[in-house]
Amino acid sequence: MTADLLTVLLQFQPDAPELKQRREYDQAARAFVSQLSNISASHWSKGADTPQDVLTVLNPAVNSIAYAFALRHRITALADKRSIPDTLKPGGATWNKLVLFLETFDPVQMRYAGQEWRKLVDSVEQIARVMGSPGLAISPTRSAMVRLDPTTGTFTSFHLSFIQLCMETRSYAAAEPILDNYIHTLPSKIPAAVREGLEYSVPCADVVSSGEYMHLGSGHSDKITIAELQEYYLLGAMAYLGLRQFKKAQQLLEHVLVAPSHNTANGLMLEAYKKWVLTSCLVDANVSMHGKFAGTTDKQQDRSIPRTTNSTAIKHVKAASKAYEALAEAYTQYGNLPRLKAQIRAGAEIWAEDGNEGLVNEILLSQMRSHVARLSRTYSAIPVSNIANSLSGSAEEVTQYLETLIKDGYLNARLEQNDKSSTGAVLRFYLDPTQGPLAKSEKQQQQALFEQTLRTNMLAEQVKNADYRLTLTKEYLDNLKRQNKKQGAGGDAMDTAWDDGLDPEEDLMTDMH
Repeated sequence: MTADLLTVLLQFQPDAPELKQRREYDQAARAFVSQLSNISASHWSKGADTPQDVLTVLNPAVNSIAYAFALRHRITALADKRSIPDTLKPGGATWNKLVLFLETFDPVQMRYAGQEWRKLVDSVEQIARVMGSPGLAISPTRSAMVRLDPTTGTFTSFHLSFIQLCMETRSYAAAEPILDNYIHTLPSKIPAAVREGLEYSVPCADVVSSGEYMHLGSGHSDKITIAELQEYYLLGAMAYLGLRQFKKAQQLLEHVLVAPSHNTANGLMLEAYKKWVLTSCLVDANVSMHGKFAGTTDKQQDRSIPRTTNSTAIKHVKAASKAYEALAEAYTQYGNLPRLKAQIRAGAEIWAEDGNEGLVNEILLSQMRSHVARLSRTYSAIPVSNIANSLSGSAEEVTQYLETLIKDGYLNARLEQNDKSSTGAVLRFYLDPTQGPLAKSEKQQQQALFEQTLRTNMLAEQVKNADYRLTLTKEYLDNLKRQNKKQGAGGDAMDTAWDDGLDPEEDLMTDMH
């Protein structure tokens, strides 16, 4: 039976001349997957661990569909035992085959075997967790996600499980390659841009968006809820905070706040808002987070909050976050360190209970950094003893603190020891941005500009694709008909604003499709 099984598994050759056309490839791939799905589980175990083992004969990078089926059945058979066998443990032969497959599979073939792909990625995490080493699943999971979708822009259930792994193991940097990519598509029940029978609409085609081959019918992901999307952004923001990338953290926290809701706020929004209040202080020390703290009118005070948030829901989270807003108000009163410290002490229990102690401590350090940085606007040089007086610290402690600021790139200055003066060390600022430890060469500036341009162009293309998909949805077409009908009757143009009231626990695609 092993020889017969191998004959079947080798039937689909993606590089065969007769499969050059997309429709022919599509038909052959679908038929092959259907054929393999009907092979009984017992047949897959024949010849295991022998020279004729299908996992030895097949190439995971070439025979990816067949290999995925064979490997999934092999793991299922091994996992049915009471304890994980050595071959399935990290470092074992089967584990190594699993990792190799997730790093080398043919991404086009895996567009047709979504369920097998998902089960194999699940297996990596399950095995790693049972062995007490969940961190071992991070790299293979990330490889599988990026290989299937280089943009990782179509949100799947693996986005959430991946960031959970990274946060659980404090592997913040490992999460960055996924977090840095924009989520541009949510898996839909029926891809709007896909039209059956069209050559350029089949999964193997050179598609514009990964959402055209990754959807709820493809098997690559479980159903997605709004709460799961919010949790991903919240955990992602916490990973960025761990990396001290406050601007990126702020943006992800805002994604949580703008999620659709029925005029109610869930716990994820409340937690995100508290962290957003603190993070906003860190992003820009010179701009107050709320207009009211700067003496503006009530109408102006919420401009920093994304305008697409549900106003009623935000009122609820604000009412439960007064301690954080009071801290932010104290923070914006630059130069009043005693008040900020008093506010921090007053809310010590709240910060600890919410798990935000580290972020609050960063607020204090940020205020101190801002105080020192503002001195450069007035002085070209200033004795350290003067700075120590304003920070309520000793000259020795402040000298070490300034050295740390310069070393970590927060301050473009240098410390000079003035032995001839009683004032001791002097902090001297570099007024010319091309000088000092933070100076950048022209080549470095050009490289930074080039990288920003690439990111902007990528985002613009994704927005363009999203706009195109929107024009294909039933809701858009129905709305367009109503609008044209009303205009034809001499009425005013219809307001096309979308209702933001959705149940966070409902199936996301039911809400948004």
